[in-house]
Amino acid sequence: MSDAMVKSLPKINGFSLQRPKLFPMLVFIALISGISLFFVWSRIEVVHLEYDISRLEGQMRDIRQENRRLSLEAASLRSPNRIERIALSRLGLKYPSSDQVVTID
Repeated sequence: MSDAMVKSLPKINGFSLQRPKLFPMLVFIALISGISLFFVWSRIEVVHLEYDISRLEGQMRDIRQENRRLSLEAASLRSPNRIERIALSRLGLKYPSSDQVVTID
């Protein structure tokens, strides 16, 4: 008797009512959920990458500043006046006498 009730579904305004098909609806919901999760994941990855880029730009800025400081220090260490002062005071070197100088023509 229950089979007879299921097969004879009423008609409303010329349309017959049918049992809803669940599988296509579940596939649609799963597809929308998957796309939504992918979108959220991609946005999270973008935010993480922006944080990484910002951190790396800060490191680059610090390294450039240190490079400028070290270049200035290297230039001051190569200064002829400084080398002469160290040669005279620490190393005990002296200016050559006139008989020690050889000129080449």
